[in-house]
Amino acid sequence: MYGLSLMGGQYFFAGDKSRMNANVLANAAPAVKLDSGWTLLPMYTLYYKGTKSVTDAVGAGSLFQQQFDNRLAFAALYPLAGTDWKIKPSLSYKHELLKETRDEAWSKGLFDYQKFGLGFEAEKTYRDPFSVRLGYDFYYVRFPNFVSLESKSGVDPSGNPLGRETAGARVLDTFNHQFSAVWTCPIPSDSPRFSLQTSYSLIWQTFPDQPLVDAAGQYKSSKRQDFNQSLSAVLSHPRSFREDRLRMTGSFQLGLALNDSNQNTYDAGQTHYIGDAYSYHMLSAGPALALAWGEDMRKPQTASISLLWTRTQYAGRRVQDADGLYQDARQYQDRYIFSAGYAYPVAPHFNLTARFDLLRASSNMRYEKTYRYSYGAASYLVGFSYDY
Repeated sequence: MYGLSLMGGQYFFAGDKSRMNANVLANAAPAVKLDSGWTLLPMYTLYYKGTKSVTDAVGAGSLFQQQFDNRLAFAALYPLAGTDWKIKPSLSYKHELLKETRDEAWSKGLFDYQKFGLGFEAEKTYRDPFSVRLGYDFYYVRFPNFVSLESKSGVDPSGNPLGRETAGARVLDTFNHQFSAVWTCPIPSDSPRFSLQTSYSLIWQTFPDQPLVDAAGQYKSSKRQDFNQSLSAVLSHPRSFREDRLRMTGSFQLGLALNDSNQNTYDAGQTHYIGDAYSYHMLSAGPALALAWGEDMRKPQTASISLLWTRTQYAGRRVQDADGLYQDARQYQDRYIFSAGYAYPVAPHFNLTARFDLLRASSNMRYEKTYRYSYGAASYLVGFSYDY
């Protein structure tokens, strides 16, 4: 399987717009089936993003951001004899480069990272195409260019450290354990009209070089740990019309995510301690509609629209007024994302494509001198895709 997508577009934020930039996605996955029953699935993915997405959380107030990813993965698939189960071990490596400004050089970005992972998945197809999947993944994320400023503060003329000795250096690096389960089922089971997919994920994330902050703003000897749980459900209803020359799938999704972190922060400017600074819960919901039509349904025209609402409620962060003074209420943010897409076949395996995304974010946070919490953003992309 091979694929290529080449698109160009712009990003709009608070009345300003970026330059026209390209987005490129290419992947190659030559599957090899062995006589022993194993199937080898190597995959290489290249992704360059020159046009920001409205869902990018980093630097919401910046028009410019470029991203370049390389990912190499090896997976193997083996059906267990006499059962409906398949097992799939995997190994992967990803290197992501980020440019936050135009004069920043590639491979020098503070938030460039490398991800090394290995995983195992078991899948049971109990009624094609409905299945149960169980998985475990371990991955290490390393930020080679990010070192905390305090750990680089050096020493005074007497040889004493200027920074606190307990300050971590590689504070963003993490070890991660992820457990996941996905179940798809027909509704009703005897004569399906709907499809329900439910998924659950638990990620245990440890920061080996990020010490906890106490109520006095000092570092403790213990380190940060996060537990992130997510639960989602998608109900889909596919239908066909005009002798199967028009297909329509309506769906609705619900999601809940909980992040429990033991890390705190301390605002030295206002001598304010913020406990549970990274703990939050997130609710999401929204409908989607996908259409496919044409005389030859092997190469149809397709169109899709969706609307997604997300609320993030923080456990410990308090809101600030326009002058930065802390209030009693806890911080939250609402995000509404509208998306529309269209694809038109022009030749075998080739499609002209277009996509539009619109975001509106609002929050009860009023202090926005360093970061925007309430804003509008939009982006569009047009181009072509090739799949074989």
